[in-house]
This record gives sequence, C-alpha cells and structure tokens, in this order.
Amino acid sequence: MKYFFVITSFLVALLLNSCIDDGFSELDLKEQANGAPGRIVVVLDKPYWETNLAKVIKETLGKPVETLPQEEPLFDVLMVDNSSFDQALKTNHTVLIFEINKARKSISLNFNDPTKDIWAKGQKVYKISGGNTVDIADQYMLYAPTLINELSASAITGLQEEYRKGYNKAIKEELEITMDLSMNVPNTMKVAENFNELIWMQQIRSKHSDGLNHEIQQGLLVYTYPFIDDSTFTLEYQLNKRDSVLKKYIHGEKEGTYMATERSPNFYPEYVEKEYNENYVFEMKGLWKMENSLMGGPFISVSQVDKENNRVITVEGYIFAPKFQKQPYLRELEAMIYSLDF
Repeated sequence: MKYFFVITSFLVALLLNSCIDDGFSELDLKEQANGAPGRIVVVLDKPYWETNLAKVIKETLGKPVETLPQEEPLFDVLMVDNSSFDQALKTNHTVLIFEINKARKSISLNFNDPTKDIWAKGQKVYKISGGNTVDIADQYMLYAPTLINELSASAITGLQEEYRKGYNKAIKEELEITMDLSMNVPNTMKVAENFNELIWMQQIRSKHSDGLNHEIQQGLLVYTYPFIDDSTFTLEYQLNKRDSVLKKYIHGEKEGTYMATERSPNFYPEYVEKEYNENYVFEMKGLWKMENSLMGGPFISVSQVDKENNRVITVEGYIFAPKFQKQPYLRELEAMIYSLDF
C-alpha cells in the first residue's frame, strides 16, 4: 500500500508537469473570478469599521448615482473583516484590501497597477497599507477619483468580454446589413422593430418580489442622422433630437403614448464629453417617461461622429424596472453601447 501511494503521487506530479509543459500554468488551475459586476469586496479589520477611514470608503464607493429616480449606490460594497475573508470571497473579481500596521512609517498602495489573478482568474486586487487610519484615509481620498474610474471601467470591460463570447449573431448581422455597424449584445436581446433609420432592441426579464413576478425591460435604440457641424453636440440639440426621434418611433401599447425625456428641474439630464477608442463621445444620462402613461426610468445616450460617412451614430439604452435597483441593469446596457464598432 505504501508503494502504491508513492507511485500514485509520482504519476500525479508527472501529469501536472506534463500539463505545464504543454502550455498550461498554475493560473489554469484557478477558478474564474465571480461576483456581479460592480460588486467590491473591501477587506478591513473590524476594529476600524467605526473610523473615518471606513466612512470615506463607504461615501466614495457607495455614493448615490445622481441620474437615477431613487437613491442607489455606484457600487455594491461588501466590507469584511480579515477573519471573514474566506475562499468564497477571495474569488470575487474585485477586492480592495486596507492593511493597518503600526510599524509602517509610510503608505504603500498599488491602485495604479492592481495585482491580478491572486486567488482567481480575471481578478484584480487593490491594496493600500499604512501605519494608521488617518494617513491611509488621506492617501485614499487623493486616489479615490482615479480608483472609481478604474473600477467602473473594469466592470464594463468584464461585461463586454462576456457579451463578446456569447453575442447575438442575428442582431449583429442585422445591424451590419441595415446600418453598417457592429455591436455585441447578449442572446436574450431581441429586435422589437427595424425602421431602417432606427433599430429598437429589447430584453425582457422576470423577477420575483413581494409574492409576484415583475417585468424588467432593457431597451436599446440605434439610429443615425447626417452630421452638419459641431453645434450638434450641445445638450439642448441632443435632447431635442432625442425627443423628436422617440416621438416618431417609440410608442407605448396605448394610443397616444410615446417615449420622451424628463426635463423637470430636479431630474434634468446630465452630459459629459470624452474620448473613447480615439473618438469623440457625447454621453447623456437622465430619466425617460412615457407621455400619457405612468411608465418611466433611467436612460443613457451615447453619440459619436462617423467621419467617413459624415453621420452621427447614437446608441441609447433605457431601463424599466419599477420594483428594483436600476444601476446594475444600466451598467449592462452601457457595456453593450460601448461595444459599438464602425
């Protein structure tokens, strides 16, 4: 029996070495990182949970998203003590570790270059260490804006990779044939209408709450129009263009109902101008409503110039989920929108 175990161990070692020689590595033996996009596991010892450090972590990562109809956090933050940081949590795709060591005299952090794949494939681990919570909190706040942008981009990238692997081939072909565009959306997305000038896609889900099943609708709109000059990219122009397109094409089940932009002072849409894939982007976020109906929810609208074809390409996503948080569904649409290629 003793010799049997020796031989077995030798064969297992030989097999592992053979796998490594064949192009496999230690990383191949790790499981894939898990956790919903936007979920951040924060590791901080419990004695520091009532300090200013814990407060600023929650205020930055869990700050409310301003363009939603009700208060929702930017990220889903789970704060755990080191003793509770078990294997199930170690495989989360995003981990942020705060380490307080009184012997340390300086701050160490890797926010600009997170460690990857420590406990799981596709994982990023951010770490900041220091001698006390005051110094760590001060240094954290300096890097918080950059970190938040990195965490947001990472969540979007993870979703895009998922959609790239399992994209809807029929929709991809329809977009290419109709508009000479390419975009990755999940197989559960369906084309509701193709008006040639505008393609309307929907994904309908059902979620249980309060003893009932409730419908969750995610919609995508893709439309183009001629580019004239830079005056196209002002907030008022974009809002007016949006409302004219929606009134023409996006109608409700009841006669006389159509989608429009909520423009009340408390919910006026916001916009940013930025560069993405070396292209100018005008991005709006706000609330939509169904005129002459009670439906509504958040939207995101992204417009870019296709210089080669002298046209503006707009892709919009909207959510209808009255019983549930909307930020996770909006993030999914954002990932689809920014997969656009032309």
